[in-house]
Amino acid sequence: MFSLRNIDVDLIIKSFKTLEKEMRFSRGFVGIGVDDGGVTIVVCARDLASLRSLVNGVVKSLYLIFEIINLGA
Repeated sequence: MFSLRNIDVDLIIKSFKTLEKEMRFSRGFVGIGVDDGGVTIVVCARDLASLRSLVNGVVKSLYLIFEIINLGA
Protein backbone atom coordinates (compact mmCIF):
# COMPACT_ATOMS: atom_id res chain seq x y z
CA MET A 1 0.00 0.00 0.00
CA PHE A 2 1.28 3.46 -0.95
CA SER A 3 -0.15 6.47 0.87
CA LEU A 4 0.58 9.84 -0.73
CA ARG A 5 -0.05 13.18 1.01
CA ASN A 6 0.54 16.83 0.10
CA ILE A 7 0.49 16.15 -3.63
CA ASP A 8 -1.62 17.07 -6.65
CA VAL A 9 -4.39 14.55 -5.94
CA ASP A 10 -6.16 15.10 -9.29
CA LEU A 11 -2.99 14.43 -11.29
CA ILE A 12 -2.24 11.20 -9.43
CA ILE A 13 -5.84 9.98 -9.71
CA LYS A 14 -6.06 10.73 -13.43
CA SER A 15 -2.71 9.09 -14.10
CA PHE A 16 -3.47 5.94 -12.12
CA LYS A 17 -7.03 5.58 -13.41
CA THR A 18 -5.45 5.14 -16.82
CA LEU A 19 -2.73 2.82 -15.50
CA GLU A 20 -5.16 0.69 -13.45
CA LYS A 21 -6.33 -1.06 -16.61
CA GLU A 22 -2.75 -1.86 -17.62
CA MET A 23 -1.90 -3.12 -14.14
CA ARG A 24 -4.75 -5.63 -13.87
CA PHE A 25 -4.24 -9.25 -14.81
CA SER A 26 -5.29 -12.69 -13.59
CA ARG A 27 -2.74 -12.82 -10.75
CA GLY A 28 -2.98 -9.25 -9.43
CA PHE A 29 -4.23 -5.70 -9.66
CA VAL A 30 -3.65 -2.11 -8.54
CA GLY A 31 -6.42 -0.01 -7.04
CA ILE A 32 -6.54 3.67 -6.15
CA GLY A 33 -8.61 5.59 -3.63
CA VAL A 34 -8.89 9.05 -2.09
CA ASP A 35 -8.99 9.60 1.65
CA ASP A 36 -8.51 12.71 3.82
CA GLY A 37 -6.99 14.80 1.05
CA GLY A 38 -4.49 12.13 0.04
CA VAL A 39 -4.28 9.19 -2.32
CA THR A 40 -3.89 5.53 -1.41
CA ILE A 41 -2.62 3.05 -3.99
CA VAL A 42 -3.21 -0.61 -3.11
CA VAL A 43 -1.32 -3.43 -4.81
CA CYS A 44 -2.70 -6.99 -4.50
CA ALA A 45 -1.20 -10.14 -5.99
CA ARG A 46 -1.49 -13.92 -5.69
CA ASP A 47 2.25 -14.59 -5.75
CA LEU A 48 5.53 -12.85 -5.03
CA ALA A 49 6.59 -12.48 -8.66
CA SER A 50 3.31 -10.75 -9.54
CA LEU A 51 3.58 -8.51 -6.48
CA ARG A 52 7.13 -7.51 -7.44
CA SER A 53 6.02 -6.73 -10.97
CA LEU A 54 3.10 -4.57 -9.85
CA VAL A 55 5.09 -2.72 -7.17
CA ASN A 56 7.83 -1.97 -9.72
CA GLY A 57 5.18 -0.64 -12.11
CA VAL A 58 3.69 1.62 -9.43
CA VAL A 59 7.09 2.94 -8.32
CA LYS A 60 8.21 3.63 -11.89
CA SER A 61 4.93 5.40 -12.64
CA LEU A 62 5.16 7.55 -9.51
CA TYR A 63 8.76 8.42 -10.33
CA LEU A 64 7.77 9.57 -13.83
CA ILE A 65 4.79 11.56 -12.54
CA PHE A 66 6.93 13.35 -9.93
CA GLU A 67 9.69 14.05 -12.48
CA ILE A 68 7.12 15.61 -14.85
CA ILE A 69 5.81 17.74 -11.98
CA ASN A 70 9.38 18.90 -11.23
CA LEU A 71 9.93 19.85 -14.89
CA GLY A 72 6.95 22.18 -14.71
CA ALA A 73 8.15 23.85 -11.51
